[in-house]
Amino acid sequence: PTRSSPPPQASVPSASVGYPESNLPARSGISMPMLVHPPDFLRVVPEEPEPIYVAPENLFDDIVRQEADRMSRPASELNKVVFDSVEARVPTGPPVQRDGGGGGPCYYELPPSYVLSGLNDTTLVFESRFECGNLRRAVQVYEFEYDLVLNPDYNTKSHTQWYFFRVGNTRRGPSYRFNILNMVKPTSVYNDGMRPLMYSSIQASVRSVGWMRCGENIAYYQNGLRRKDKSGSNYYTLTFTVNFEHDNDIVYFSHCYPYGYTDLQKDLREYEKDPNMPRRFRRRKLCETLAGNAVDLLTITSFCSDPAALRSRRAVVVTARVHPGESNASWVMKGMLDFLTGPSQDARILRDNFIFKIVPMLNPDGVIVGNYRCSLAGQDLNRLWDDPSRKMHPTIFFTKSMIRHLLNDREVVLYIDIHGHSRKKNVFMYGNSEGSSLREKIFPGLLCRNSNCFNFDDCCFKVQKSKESTARVVAYRELSIINAFTLEASFCGADFGPLADVHFTTRTLEEMGYMLCDAILDFCDPDQGRVSQVMRELQMLFPDDGNSDDVSDSEDDGAAAARARRRKGKKVKREKPTKKGTKGEDTAGPPAD
Repeated sequence: PTRSSPPPQASVPSASVGYPESNLPARSGISMPMLVHPPDFLRVVPEEPEPIYVAPENLFDDIVRQEADRMSRPASELNKVVFDSVEARVPTGPPVQRDGGGGGPCYYELPPSYVLSGLNDTTLVFESRFECGNLRRAVQVYEFEYDLVLNPDYNTKSHTQWYFFRVGNTRRGPSYRFNILNMVKPTSVYNDGMRPLMYSSIQASVRSVGWMRCGENIAYYQNGLRRKDKSGSNYYTLTFTVNFEHDNDIVYFSHCYPYGYTDLQKDLREYEKDPNMPRRFRRRKLCETLAGNAVDLLTITSFCSDPAALRSRRAVVVTARVHPGESNASWVMKGMLDFLTGPSQDARILRDNFIFKIVPMLNPDGVIVGNYRCSLAGQDLNRLWDDPSRKMHPTIFFTKSMIRHLLNDREVVLYIDIHGHSRKKNVFMYGNSEGSSLREKIFPGLLCRNSNCFNFDDCCFKVQKSKESTARVVAYRELSIINAFTLEASFCGADFGPLADVHFTTRTLEEMGYMLCDAILDFCDPDQGRVSQVMRELQMLFPDDGNSDDVSDSEDDGAAAARARRRKGKKVKREKPTKKGTKGEDTAGPPAD
């Protein structure tokens, strides 16, 4: 099914009346009613590492047998629709809160999509009509098995990868199976051991347990359902089983740790509560989205410095969340913001020497409505940087304009666009190198030395034709920012080093943000010892030219296997950097939750 609604016209920047207080509630820009209160979760990290899932050898054989058995006995299936986010029950009563986004929805205390018939009814009660939620339909196949269909991105027929929904009326004991039937990517880190995420409301309230990995019998495979788009290919199924620990719990499931527009606004307000923050952190409204949401532009520097010192500072630009389903990007961004606004000596050095211009969420509309990749207009905003429309792509248009104006005032030494990756492990970068130069590889090389989950072997510096209108390539070619990168963080985890074969947590992602800041210190340190060391290593890796061993963005399995063999042969432990300031609390990054 195609979710479609005529996209409203964007609002041009105006006087920020009521900003930022009027940023909430979030505006969805669609006609579907939404729950008045977005979910709020404890930010705690599991005490023990969460290992990846190792599937039994006969798992796919078992799945084939189960599918054949199901097809041979259609009369035994319930096939009962128990949830549909589009054709749900009509809200009763007046709206609790209007969303204020010209023609947008109202927020309601929505009735449940399924009404239990009695105490013995074990049917799960599904819900996804909240911020970032994505579940179109749930069909009960057997008592404890459900087929699920995701919403495609609005005004598209594809891009189904992000899921985020909750279930109620759980039962302790039985094994529940969920089959998400309309995934579109042909490969996924689910087949490399990634587990879904689960959040139990009872566990959170009783034991202060947050999001945790879950699931058994996890598989991602092509099914027999044909797509109705131009590709004509088949959909893919993600299947997994879970056991609930409590009766009558409310349990959320998600592809990655959720981080919504409301979360961002709350975090920014927390920063602003610090009386010292105006000296180092300011925000203003860059523009408004198609739905009328404010896009924040953050400026971080030492504002109380001498005017001449302010004018001479170089700039660093960082953006994130152009693809709304890549919520791990927001956790890396949060780590950067915590570090840059914190009290450490390293943070002060960065603020004294640079002006950071940061757009933490480039696609708020997509985030709010639960899209995976596109804006409300159904367009991938990271393919529009070459010629963005002021009306249809305001966040890209005004971010690009901001960078142009910044370049007129000062040098931009670095641009980083933060993303998540659904097919590869580790953290890595895509950069730009069209000749034999090695200078574009220095920053990723420094980051590789600083981080125990960043892998240089996964980086790619070639510019494919399909990527010519992305942020990093336009920044490099059109805006002449030599060090322009896409940072990719896996949804799963790492396949080398101390974090091998365990899942990334929000703490891991936030620490990646700290390491980015640490690499900036090394990159621009007057003592270029680390830079020189990395350059020597690069010259050994690439004796002929700067691209001889790079891997394409869309590498084949053979290239991936070759890289894995190289990593397996490298048993040398990486040198961990020491902080540059004094030891103790002043030099550590902000504590992770």
